[in-house]
Amino acid sequence: MSSGGGPDQRPPAVTLVPLRWWQLVEAAELERDVFDVDPWTPEMFWSELAAGPSRYYLAALVAGRIVGYAGLAVTDDEAYIQTVGVHPDLRGRGLGARLMIALLREARRRGARSCGLEVRTDNHAARALYARLGFVDIGMRRGYYQPSGGDAYVMRARPIDTVGYGAQLDAAWSALDERDAADAEPGRPDTPPGGTAASDGPAGGGGAAAPGVPASTFREGTG
Repeated sequence: MSSGGGPDQRPPAVTLVPLRWWQLVEAAELERDVFDVDPWTPEMFWSELAAGPSRYYLAALVAGRIVGYAGLAVTDDEAYIQTVGVHPDLRGRGLGARLMIALLREARRRGARSCGLEVRTDNHAARALYARLGFVDIGMRRGYYQPSGGDAYVMRARPIDTVGYGAQLDAAWSALDERDAADAEPGRPDTPPGGTAASDGPAGGGGAAAPGVPASTFREGTG
């Protein structure tokens, strides 16, 4: 119940939790909505989790449903972003940025000194997000994405094990918190004006609508 005695109309919170094997079918279904070309198959998700401790995968949940996911690989002092996906209806709310920051914090915790990734050359939204988190272009891989044959930029953030980079991640997270608090003010719409993939998440296709979730309801979880 709300403090005014009526029913609580607040939507459920977005929670980050470890991605589990029993959620992989659902993650693969969302993958097809997120990536309209070259989506991962369920078997590819399975192979990632089967890689064991070298992998770290997160799911973003709303009322038990997956609305985003992200994966990290760490070998020695090198980390790599394997994938990041956000439901098309929730882009522009900072969820992709929070998933990225969570992965980068885990990479630092594991002792990584650098972090790399590939991003489709026409995915301007994702490239802008990565640049804000300190990634720079270091090369290109022609025909990297299959079966479409799409090209990829290779990006890297280095060093990520410094106090300064940790402060950069903390500042980015705090900025998201401040934006969420502003969006939650009375009279503000739940969906940001013009909310698109301009600030987080890869460009993707359509798909079934996700439940409306103001970014102000974000929290981290451990389950």
